[in-house]
Amino acid sequence: MRGRADCAPLPAPAGRIVRVASEPELQAAVRSLRSDTTLLLADGEYRLENTLHLRGGLERVAIRGESGDRDRVVLRGRGMRNPDHADVPHGILISDARQVLIADLSIVEVYYHAVQVAGEAGAADVTLYNLRLAEAGEQLVKGSSAGPPGPYADRGLVACSWIGYADRARDDYTNGVDVLAGADWILRDNDFVNIRAPAGQLAGPAVLFWRNSLRTVVERNRFVNCDRAIALGLAAPDPRLARDGEARYDHQNGIIRNNMIYRAAGGPTGDIGISVNHHPGFTILHNTVIQNGSFPQGVIEYRFAESVGRILGNLGDGPIWRRDGASAELADNLDSARPDWFLAAADGDLHLRPGSGAGAAIDAAAPLADLVDDFDGQPRPAHARLEIGADELEPEPARLWLPWLRRPG
Repeated sequence: MRGRADCAPLPAPAGRIVRVASEPELQAAVRSLRSDTTLLLADGEYRLENTLHLRGGLERVAIRGESGDRDRVVLRGRGMRNPDHADVPHGILISDARQVLIADLSIVEVYYHAVQVAGEAGAADVTLYNLRLAEAGEQLVKGSSAGPPGPYADRGLVACSWIGYADRARDDYTNGVDVLAGADWILRDNDFVNIRAPAGQLAGPAVLFWRNSLRTVVERNRFVNCDRAIALGLAAPDPRLARDGEARYDHQNGIIRNNMIYRAAGGPTGDIGISVNHHPGFTILHNTVIQNGSFPQGVIEYRFAESVGRILGNLGDGPIWRRDGASAELADNLDSARPDWFLAAADGDLHLRPGSGAGAAIDAAAPLADLVDDFDGQPRPAHARLEIGADELEPEPARLWLPWLRRPG
């Protein structure tokens, strides 16, 4: 698959730097961590004896793998199926800390969450970048809340990361990223893989923002063999738990665009690919959703009368499902896609294959002011009209007419 345009290595850290090369050194560095400090971890496996807990009013702190290779720095818990987790229920717990960066490393085999952003304790402004988060017992990333009056886990970025399971979760209580009552999160350029429950059960959405979350952007992510991919809004609003005591809405003003979602034929049945519920102001633009008939009701749903928005330019192999009085502007959507329209659908690569039946999706949608790129970050429009779905074909090189090359006569 082509590389993601916005996944360049991070700049070298500034400010105070503390280098660590062993688990005891790491624990000591976290206990003595102060603001404006980066912990740089040498390559190796760190078998955690305690959850790494960031607290104490910290600001502008980072935990980074020094090499930049997330697979060469591994923080390991005691096993997602091992209730004897001792002092390692989570990988990293962020409490009263802000402007936190976690980057260039892996967190695996913890009993609860690989990373928890505890909004109720004051955590906010957290960036998770170039991570591998795998084999966690519950949500791999959790943004938690104690409900009104706050504080809430706001302003998160999850980017350029691999989040999932080698096969599936230990039970159905899992998500890739689950944020309650958070505002202004961006999830971009990630791979969500095998976010699914044991056979016969249904896992939560790989990406879930609810309890009156606000202004979430989910773009340019790839979802492969997940029971459900994206849900902005989930349940009937509960003012006791929702941000600001909201009683009508479960999410507001979210954007879902340029994502590729694939579920294999003959696998678990799963559920809907993209869902918005009790969600005013939603925008669903140019996603590609191929589920091979595993959920025949549809690939995208919008539900409940509070849900009002736009669904434009999406490519799928099933219908868009309007439920329970929802309403939307619908245009340029195509529901007849087949796996052979794509370069390597079985691998989750849903780039269009030129010359295939995908011609129905090519040059078939009107340009949109709020769609400036595609799954790869390639600028849109590349020509007068857009491709339907997440992939914009690269324009052919211009053919130059060079009359001076013509032979005389």
